[in-house]
Amino acid sequence: MLDLKLLTTFREVAVRGSFSEAAAALDFTQPAVSQHISRLESAVGTRLLERSARGVTLTPAGDVLVRHASALLESARRAEEAVRDAAGIGRAQVRVAAFNSAAAGLLPGATRELRNRRPDAELALQVMDDAPAVEALLAGRVDVAMIVQSPLSPIQPRAGAEYLPICDDEMRVAVASDHPLATRTSVTLEELCDEPWLITEVAGTCADSNVVLHAFRDAGYDPKVIFASEDYQALQGMAASGIGVALIPTLALVSSRSDVVVLPVRGRAPSRQVVAVARSGEENPLVDHMVESLRAAARTLAGKPALAAVA
Repeated sequence: MLDLKLLTTFREVAVRGSFSEAAAALDFTQPAVSQHISRLESAVGTRLLERSARGVTLTPAGDVLVRHASALLESARRAEEAVRDAAGIGRAQVRVAAFNSAAAGLLPGATRELRNRRPDAELALQVMDDAPAVEALLAGRVDVAMIVQSPLSPIQPRAGAEYLPICDDEMRVAVASDHPLATRTSVTLEELCDEPWLITEVAGTCADSNVVLHAFRDAGYDPKVIFASEDYQALQGMAASGIGVALIPTLALVSSRSDVVVLPVRGRAPSRQVVAVARSGEENPLVDHMVESLRAAARTLAGKPALAAVA
């Protein structure tokens, strides 16, 4: 009989390709992870992993087992939930990992929508960046991972993951309430070519900055960037101070400051895509309900005047 704890450790090593990273994710010591793998290999009577200076790879037998391991661990989780539900000591739960602005902007509405669809269900939320969220999904620690992508920088697909679009999240311009443009109803990026800018980061290595930097390129100029931060609340605060103007995703403006005016970008506004990731072949109906609840929350936000850019 295969030990589910050993299977959990094995799958984590297989997904990460590293004993040390698996140990950190599981909060184990590296010797404990090695011991688990040795015990599992003894139980099945064959080598499952090949170790080298470049990392860890699956043997043919390991490749077969990792696919079965995911199904076995998921079945065990569902069985435990079913027993708890039958005993009246637990509720159906869907586990979601989401980046900051999705957690603040979409998840409150999605949670209400989920309760309408499944009053028996509850949501467990973890705030994570994109890559750790997908890793947690593939390792079975969450059921839905919310990530961002840009059409200019498409997601590199991961085996075992299904990518489900939720909404397009347009960027808007945030200016101080006493800025000369604060009385406008909209603005073009070309009109802002002489403004000092506050943006998420200047390297273009994340989806948000990729969108922003390409938008400036399309507008025909290189922005004068005086402040960069991945914290959108910080960008709003600096915009409120009047030292510059900021491009901020609509979802990150759900709780906008009273001393900041948010202006839609006229024409084709820069936009990032919000995507939900689920495990391929997932049969948990709660995952489907969660994805539809996220889409419904996005549609609701789209109907609000301040957030009409979210579609």
